[in-house]
Amino acid sequence: MKNYSNKLIFLALFIVFYSINNSTNAQNRHYNAMTLGMGGGGVALIDGYHANFLNPANLMIDNHEGSVYLNQLGFMGTGISLDGSLLNINVYNEYLTKGLTIEGQVQEDMLDSWFGTNDNDHKAINISNDIIPFGYSKRTSGVTMGGKSLPFYKRAGFSVATRIRNNQEFTINRGFANVFFSGLDSDKFSEPHPFDLNTKFLSYAEVSVGYATALPIPFKGIIKKLPFINDIDIFVGIAPKYLIGIQSFELDFASTLQVNSPFVKGNMIIHDFDYKLYTYGEISDNLDEYAEKKSDGKDPLLANYTGYSGSDIGTLGSGFGLDLGVTLAMDVSLPVLNVLDKNQQLRVSLSLTDQGIISYNNNPMVFNGKGTFEFDPDIGDEDPADFFNDLADSLQNDIYGNFISESSVERSYELPATLNLGAALIVGKLLVSGDISYGFNDISNNITEPIFTFGTQYRFFDFIPIRFGTRIGGGTSTAFSTGFGIDLKNLEFSVGGLIVTDSSIGGASLTGALSGLMLRF
Repeated sequence: MKNYSNKLIFLALFIVFYSINNSTNAQNRHYNAMTLGMGGGGVALIDGYHANFLNPANLMIDNHEGSVYLNQLGFMGTGISLDGSLLNINVYNEYLTKGLTIEGQVQEDMLDSWFGTNDNDHKAINISNDIIPFGYSKRTSGVTMGGKSLPFYKRAGFSVATRIRNNQEFTINRGFANVFFSGLDSDKFSEPHPFDLNTKFLSYAEVSVGYATALPIPFKGIIKKLPFINDIDIFVGIAPKYLIGIQSFELDFASTLQVNSPFVKGNMIIHDFDYKLYTYGEISDNLDEYAEKKSDGKDPLLANYTGYSGSDIGTLGSGFGLDLGVTLAMDVSLPVLNVLDKNQQLRVSLSLTDQGIISYNNNPMVFNGKGTFEFDPDIGDEDPADFFNDLADSLQNDIYGNFISESSVERSYELPATLNLGAALIVGKLLVSGDISYGFNDISNNITEPIFTFGTQYRFFDFIPIRFGTRIGGGTSTAFSTGFGIDLKNLEFSVGGLIVTDSSIGGASLTGALSGLMLRF
């Protein structure tokens, strides 16, 4: 009976959430395989069309020597991030890998460590991924340090890049976890017990056009006579972008669960629930049609109305965003570093990214389901298999699928805006960098706490970069990263990864990036 009861509850919860989620299919700070391998910073390093999304001023810089005119073309670069307080590897290792029996005080201690002591305490997991299907950049001047360059007013960088950003956040409370590990235990849930979850999915595409140029520097000749400075440039860049809504939905599911003893007369399971689901476009049309037929006394099957063809992709919403940046680039001669290499560059950069809003306004609707599921385990003479099959259909269509539909208003979401400051020192084949970023909101996996990143790269044989880095702050413990690749003058293939090893503070974080196909000519 316990196994059947567990199946009933989780089936009921996911009838609405999981069917919609399967019918559809971002990292707050942009990175590529190079910068992720160095801790995830790179505001003074990222170049080419990737610069559109972190520091457009860097359309004027080149991390590869020897190109006076540089074009960069790339396809299908991607990055994915998994993080959140629910992803607590420390608790998992302590309690779920040692053969312990998860019950009684052991279970209480585990949930205390994971969620806190209150059943309403909640934890979240966030899944983000960025895909750059296409990017192209061009500079009208290449070498600007230690060599002849064009006048500032003829030096410029241009780019166009597309990026698809997907972000889903899934949150449960301790009450949900308690049921998951305890089953439907009448000793624990003899009184109404909070049992909540919510999720938000946001997907949109960006079409970004970047422009950067060099600014005139007063008294540049005098500055170049200062000790250790051979040349200096200031680059500024701007990258406005048009946002196209791909898909979005939100589910807020609040409930209480009570489980009576089988020896108590009456219903064994009482699930009192209230949920709201916000959708757009085709999904709204399908669920609204189902609700209308339901209200007309017909007997539609919810499963027939949860398909999604994707016909509304690109029409659900739109918005505008902006990325800005400035980079101070200097050709320097630091005597203490001459033993390594006399070719030395120092960059200091500042950027403001993801300023903007996207609104979803194509057929916005809200679906509200409210009621009580009461389960009596007495099935009489009915065959158990038939009984539970009929019960599953009833749960889907008559209990949790008995919702009403209402027109809603458009919902707007800020972009995960950040302020980024960074510096990088390049000494021949060796590169070191440090960054600090600050988020203005907590959209997606943006963090309103400062994040510090540090990284280094060394180019073996001048075309095999090996990278290491670390990230500190942002609500989690220290993260470590590494990366490598083959980086030729005309071709690059790189990978990078970052992981938080101690998930007891703020949960774990796991991030990966792949450069895709990148050509230079």
